Formats: sequence, structure tokens, C-alpha cells
Amino acid sequence: MAEISFPHEDYPDEGEAEVTEAEYASGIGWASPSGLFGSPSDPVPIYLSGGNLWLRAGVAARLCGVAYDNTTDLQIATGVTNGGAATRRDHVVVQLDWETMLARHAIITGVAGAALPAVTQQRGSGVFEISLGEVAIPAGGSLANASIARRGWYLGVDGEYVCTSGSQPPHALGRRCWETDTGRSIVSTGSQWIVTGDNAHTSLGLVAANWRTTRFNRIRRRNGSAYMTVTPQRVSGPLVAGQTSTLGTIPTGFRPIDDQEIVGHVVSSGAQVVGEITASTGIVTVKVWGGGIGTDRFMNLQAVSWPINY
Repeated sequence: MAEISFPHEDYPDEGEAEVTEAEYASGIGWASPSGLFGSPSDPVPIYLSGGNLWLRAGVAARLCGVAYDNTTDLQIATGVTNGGAATRRDHVVVQLDWETMLARHAIITGVAGAALPAVTQQRGSGVFEISLGEVAIPAGGSLANASIARRGWYLGVDGEYVCTSGSQPPHALGRRCWETDTGRSIVSTGSQWIVTGDNAHTSLGLVAANWRTTRFNRIRRRNGSAYMTVTPQRVSGPLVAGQTSTLGTIPTGFRPIDDQEIVGHVVSSGAQVVGEITASTGIVTVKVWGGGIGTDRFMNLQAVSWPINY
């Protein structure tokens, strides 16, 4: 038989209508995203208590169409130590064994000083894993002084991936996710995440000793670009013509790809203001030409936008 389809009443043989668990999971798994049920705002699925590692009650997930549920607080590790000279990062996962078709928790022990071990996601043989979280054990330490970090991603009501900027699922060409902590929509090229949509805002971190804002100070990030509106007021004495002053710093995640020039004027005199944003650091400097700027006087900087260096 060269061509088959299932489920069907004549598969695998006429009148049998039998589909194995593995066949079901391998067939539906491609169209069934795998992840935790819930939200990144839920408590991290694993926690430390009494020097032991625990898995929370109510943790549920789906792996290639196979359901997993933990119904009670479950102690999953005790007496774990790190004899290495650097922090060791262990990965706690839900692991689907394709031979037994059982999904159970597992701990992937890391190497001191190395990155967190990646999840394994094989289909049809071996194992398929999703993350429950990271346990970082310091050099010479144990679970008593370890720390927990979120690494698991979640499934939305329509099967979409929902995560944080530190808990994306593994790359797969065309895979899309929504990051709840950044407000970004991202898509995977197979090896890196590309931002396809976002909407967030912050403000310019002013050098408080020299500048303040009483009206406009906002940087909005939307769909890969940033838009800055700021009207700074001089507070630390006059700035003479041609003198450079550091205005502030643009936060990481809002900075331009390349150095950027900004222009404006002193409100009271009309003197020209020329500024520069240094892309690598986010530092914004300004220089006034034709009269400087006095104490308590305002600059009106022209609104400016740029493509963001994520």
C-alpha cells in the first residue's frame, strides 16, 4: 500500500479502524502547537521550598496533541548540589517519550559555566520536550541557595504562542509569538526572531542635575520604529553657545540602529539647537548655537523617529 490516510475505518487494515497513540500524535502534532496552558503572568511552574525543588499543582500542557496535567504539588528534586567552579543551569521540562507515549517531568542537568541546555523536540522517536523553568545553582551551592527563572511558553485560546522576552519557544520557520512583557509580536526565521509589531513607550532618562521636563518627555515604539518628543528645561546654570551638554539616555530596546541627529531651538531666543543620539549607548547630547540657553529656559526639540536596534 503506497498511500495511506488515517483515522479511517479501513486503517491499518480493512474493518480495523485502529490508530495508535504515536500515529495520532505524529499526525495531529504538526497542527497542534505545544506549550503550557495558562499565561506568563501565572507563577513559574516550578518553585523552591525547604531546600527542595517542587512542581506546582495545576500545571498543564499539550505536547504534539498529547495532554499533560499535574494535579498536586510534587517534589521533583532534593539534595542537588553543584560542585563546579561556576553557576550550573539545569532545565526542568515536560518530556514526551515517543516509545511509551507518556509525558512526565524531567530535569536536564547542565554544565557549570555553560548555557542552559536546550529542549529536545524530536517527532516520532526519541523525546519531545517543553520548558517548565530554569534552576540556577551557584558554584559550590545547592538547591538551598539556587534561583528559579521562567523559561516556559504558553498557548493562547486559539493555539497561538504567548511568552515573555526570556521564554520564547524554540525557533521554527514562520513561528509567531506574542511577548507579554514587551508588547511585541515576533516571527522566527528559523534561527532568529524578527519583530513584526510592537507598541510600547518610555521616556528619555534625563541627566537630572542639568535638565528636567515639565511637559513632553515620551519615546513611543511601534512596529520597529521609535518616535521621541521631548521639551527639556535647563536647570543648572547657563549653557553657552557651542558648549555640549548630555541631555540623557535612551533606554535599551528603543535606541536607533545608527547615530541620529536631532535639531530644535531655544524657546525664548530662537537660538538653534543641534543634538546627536549615539546609537551604541543611547546617549543624547545637545549643543546650542547663537546665544546659548539660560537657566530655567526651554528647548523645543523637533519630534524625531528612527528604526530601532533590537
